[in-house]
Amino acid sequence: MSGVQVPPPLPATLLNKMYSIVRDLRNIKNVRPLSIVSAGHGVTHWVNGIFIVLLPFIAQDLSLTYTTTGSMVTIFFIAAVAVTIISGPVIDISKKYILAQFLCLLSGALALLLMSGANSTLILALSAVFIGICVSGWHTPSIPYLSLLYKNKRGLALSIHTVGASLGDGIAPPIAGLIMLVLSWQQTALLLAIPVAFMGFYVLKSLPQIDTDQNLEQSSSSKYNYWDGLKDLLANKDMLILCVLAGLWSMTQNGLVVFLPLYLVGEMQSSPVLVGFALFSIQVGAVFGGPIVGSLSDRVGRRPVVIYSLIISAMLLIIIPLLESVYLFILISSLAGCSLYSIRPVIHSWTMDISAGQTSGSAISMLFTAQAALTGMIPIIGGLTADIFGLKLVFVLLTLTSILALILSFIMPNKITGV
Repeated sequence: MSGVQVPPPLPATLLNKMYSIVRDLRNIKNVRPLSIVSAGHGVTHWVNGIFIVLLPFIAQDLSLTYTTTGSMVTIFFIAAVAVTIISGPVIDISKKYILAQFLCLLSGALALLLMSGANSTLILALSAVFIGICVSGWHTPSIPYLSLLYKNKRGLALSIHTVGASLGDGIAPPIAGLIMLVLSWQQTALLLAIPVAFMGFYVLKSLPQIDTDQNLEQSSSSKYNYWDGLKDLLANKDMLILCVLAGLWSMTQNGLVVFLPLYLVGEMQSSPVLVGFALFSIQVGAVFGGPIVGSLSDRVGRRPVVIYSLIISAMLLIIIPLLESVYLFILISSLAGCSLYSIRPVIHSWTMDISAGQTSGSAISMLFTAQAALTGMIPIIGGLTADIFGLKLVFVLLTLTSILALILSFIMPNKITGV
């Protein structure tokens, strides 16, 4: 029929998108800092992935209830809130981006060392604190660092940064699961701490310093300008809405990752290898989808990308309680996880769009504080729900948080200028 345009096949569309991403990457003059920071980001999530995979087996050995097990994750988020509140102003004023990234990785190595000797809930809780510092503390220095280096390709650069996170989240669980076929969880945690420490020293030695005076056009009154900009940021309605939206999105995403292995081990008696594979499969789509979605958001805007991803995740999450097959359960959970994880760089870029250069660290601090504060409630609420009503109802709860985030995404404007 004349006048009707037939869309290109999906594989061709994906190839075109991947080609445009490769072309954009080739236009970046120096990708080495991006590669190093992205790898470091991956290692912080490597620590988190190991924690999530080992937690059900630690809980079994220590005879922990779902509520107590969930509280370990809540402790992680309490530490995350504390470190993000403190680190935002510290990073914005000191500009010690590289040192802060090193300290986060060092914290991750210490967390796994503590976990390897966790014979009580107290030591496990202390390990969770250091994991919170490692994972959440990383974003405050790394995202502004990359945003300053790659100002014109921010969405793409931050999407590559989140590919590192997805790779860490993805490969750590199956590796930990395979190692646990021959080693105990204590020995597994100890062994997997080694690459974390190595990466920390590599980041400290290899990353180039940023000329902050040139990038931020600072004057002698930079500290006054910072606090003035921070006041404007805190009064920005779009920033406040985005923080709540991101918190609800993070509740959904992290709730899925926390309760998926608990369901597989507790209800379906799955092996460590299958649990690791399930968590890996969540990240596969995010690894490829993140750069596509991040680059697309640079062109069409952040809001439509977030809206469509949240719609897909809500539709998939509501199906999960109806599934009886373990493999179908993993498939649908993985698709839901992929749709959630793929918009992580978009939300980060949205935050950088709102903030001015001098308050970028505090903007990230606000975002991750809101995320950690709201997400920290989901392990306790989900654990209580699972203990009283069963684990299946937890996935209904996650559907609700996804829908609430979707509602807020409709309120956000598509085009935003910094404060």
